[in-house]
Amino acid sequence: MTAPPPVRSQSSYFWLCLALSATVFYGFSITYFQPMLAGAYPESSTTVHIHGWTFFLFYLLLPLQACLIRARRVAWHRALGTLSLGLAAAMIGTGMVVIGTQMNLSLQPDGSPFWQGMGLAVFSTLILFTLFFTRGILARRDRDRHRRFMLLASAGGMGAAGFRVMTQVLGFSIAAGVVGILIPNLFIVAAILIDRRRGRPFHPVYRTGLPLSVGLEVAAFLITPTPVGRALAEALAAVGRALAPLY
Repeated sequence: MTAPPPVRSQSSYFWLCLALSATVFYGFSITYFQPMLAGAYPESSTTVHIHGWTFFLFYLLLPLQACLIRARRVAWHRALGTLSLGLAAAMIGTGMVVIGTQMNLSLQPDGSPFWQGMGLAVFSTLILFTLFFTRGILARRDRDRHRRFMLLASAGGMGAAGFRVMTQVLGFSIAAGVVGILIPNLFIVAAILIDRRRGRPFHPVYRTGLPLSVGLEVAAFLITPTPVGRALAEALAAVGRALAPLY
């Protein structure tokens, strides 16, 4: 068993997680929570609501888990970590339903230009969340690697929220989508800078995770107009058609 990280390190990680989650909550409040409270949210399926609420609960859990480690409530942290497995499975499953359905609709003659241009990039954020969350669970006995993988997963999965935040600056546009999906990587840069300020070396998890995150997201944008991109879009649309009864 590795020794608990220093209190200052735990505190920095907690505040970083809190800032990340606050950004997500603000982003989704614009298009989901505020319209819901005002009774103006359009009628949607149960799957769409499960998708929204599971993401909300995950990003509520993120700073809470960091707080529990900071307070040395390791048993509670582990118990909630076990529950998060079901939460993540619901996030990924409903995410595939929503992305697949939207990609299928985007390929219709009157399809959404936004999803035509952004669909693969949105899908890349789900891949990153799945990959890093899984790595984080597998590394749960190594606290240094575990928390860094969870931060990577959380940043990777917040692209949709980042887009909603950027629409307040750039309007509803492809530009807002590009910036919104890429900008969460700044949380990883911040984590690296905190490590460096504490005198720690560039951690291997970040050394591979940050380039992978940026690289996959950029690659998704670049291949979208190519034959490979169109083939992937068709594949996601086929998934959407198969999962249509769940939407």
